[in-house]
Amino acid sequence: MRVLVTGGSEGIGFAVAAQAVNAGATVEIWARREGRLRAAAQALGPSVTWQAVDVSDAAAVRTAAAKSAPPDRLFHCAGFAVAQFIDQVGDEDVAGLVRTNVTGPIHVARAFAPGMAERRSGAIVLTASDLGYVGLFGWSVYAATKHAVVGFASALRNELKPFGVSVQALCPPATQTPGFDKENATKPASVRKAEEAGGVMSAEAVAAHAWSRCGKGGLHLIPNRTSRLLFALSRMSTDLAHSFVKAPGPGAPR
Repeated sequence: MRVLVTGGSEGIGFAVAAQAVNAGATVEIWARREGRLRAAAQALGPSVTWQAVDVSDAAAVRTAAAKSAPPDRLFHCAGFAVAQFIDQVGDEDVAGLVRTNVTGPIHVARAFAPGMAERRSGAIVLTASDLGYVGLFGWSVYAATKHAVVGFASALRNELKPFGVSVQALCPPATQTPGFDKENATKPASVRKAEEAGGVMSAEAVAAHAWSRCGKGGLHLIPNRTSRLLFALSRMSTDLAHSFVKAPGPGAPR
């Protein structure tokens, strides 16, 4: 089995790559920084190769993809988060979130889906978030990008199903990763409190769920009970889901 993991140098992506290695797969990891990629590949073992790729750059993705055969399993884990209220989020963060979280998975899917469809087999998992099916305060821009990932995965799933290719959206809650630690440095206190109340998963637990459920079941891969409850509530009523996590009102500390 051949597996490609974007964002594979750390966090959920690295943990997914470790799952693949343990399953005996040949693994390729992508990320932007060569030093981290080299260290990650060394830690994962000799069956792992790497390419330094910025997934927000369509030409770079095409060039890298031309050096690789279509994988049996493609896990797109590259992305980042910024938690800020709408009056505080900066222009650069808005542009970066859209560029990486929205156009990134589109570029990667465009590069590999045609070959997987031609082969009539394969599975694609695009990393979204539980904020990809319900938006919560402090996450407006990030939630928009992850709703986009879920919408893209849903459409692509329908498009590729006749060709034997599965597409799913991985929707984890807050996950302990280096990126999570970076988010917390600027995250509003009220957002962090609400997030911690829902539970923080380990990257290894999220990856284990993604690996075991890849190609099985429906569109959403939701790895913990709290997020599955939130999903069920959001299907009944978004207002009902929001009633459990209320935003601070006027005059309340953020």
